[in-house]
Amino acid sequence: MTRKKKPVERRKHKRFQVRKDAFAMVTPLSNKSGEIIDISEGGLALRYIPGEEQSRASSEIDIFLHIFLKDISFCLLRVPIRTVSDLEMGDESSSNAPRRRSVRFGALSESQASELDYFIQNHAFG
Repeated sequence: MTRKKKPVERRKHKRFQVRKDAFAMVTPLSNKSGEIIDISEGGLALRYIPGEEQSRASSEIDIFLHIFLKDISFCLLRVPIRTVSDLEMGDESSSNAPRRRSVRFGALSESQASELDYFIQNHAFG
């Protein structure tokens, strides 16, 4: 009888789910935003529909949240990133199929780290 090995957790930081009104925009060369799936102190994953201008070589991401009915806004700009993975979601293979992009944050300024911590504490759960 063979036993299945448990996958080794390689993440250094706990991932948190976020509100449905939290988005990120990878820059430069993108004018499309994606829905944030989860976030941690070390990175995030987002769901997006690819476009011609989408660049896998992007080096920054903007994180924003706007809750219309509660008049709450949050914006964290120019966070340095490195793409870890960019995969199609689901079984369909087409140019309009949603994708999951996971990114690792680069060196954050003290201000960016503080704002990211605030975002996780106030707009993430789990």
